[in-house]
Amino acid sequence: MTLTLKETENRIKTTNFDSLPKPRKNKGVRGQLLELALGIPNSSKLTDLVDGELKSFTKGESVAVTQLRHTLPEIFNKTPFNKSKLGIKISRTLYVAFDRNNNFLGTATHTPTNNPTVLIEGDYQYICEIIRGRVANGLPLTTITGLNKVLQIRTKDSKDRNGNYHPIYWEGKQISNKGYAFYLTGRYAKGIV
Repeated sequence: MTLTLKETENRIKTTNFDSLPKPRKNKGVRGQLLELALGIPNSSKLTDLVDGELKSFTKGESVAVTQLRHTLPEIFNKTPFNKSKLGIKISRTLYVAFDRNNNFLGTATHTPTNNPTVLIEGDYQYICEIIRGRVANGLPLTTITGLNKVLQIRTKDSKDRNGNYHPIYWEGKQISNKGYAFYLTGRYAKGIV
């Protein structure tokens, strides 16, 4: 069964969040457990819900949006933001906020009518331009924050069982020795809920 944003928001109102463990090293575990508690299957689909995305986060901390690796073709092909994976993922989102002690703080639903898409899109375009420039000049990726300070890319990787990170390659050339992801900045996330 797949839910809509509204159905999920209604289910959240009756969910007992005390049963969810506090995330430690892998912050994504809380999101996965929240999905299961709400009846949303864990999957690799672009969005969690029929009409949008579910994001749980700790208030004041950055919010992971999506891995950079699978967006590279769109970045280099200059796919319009609203047709990009990141644009689709972020355009309709139900945010579920927790404090550092894992206490539920509330929700906020961002849709195209109440979403700072213009700021996010501006940051996305800026970040993409820098990525293309760094790769063209043979420079490795670094943390890049958009001019609006809403969106950034930075490392998001863990070592495999052999103690190795997962480098990112583009057209056969290594552009990073670790995985990267797009994040909403902690500064921006403070104002979501």
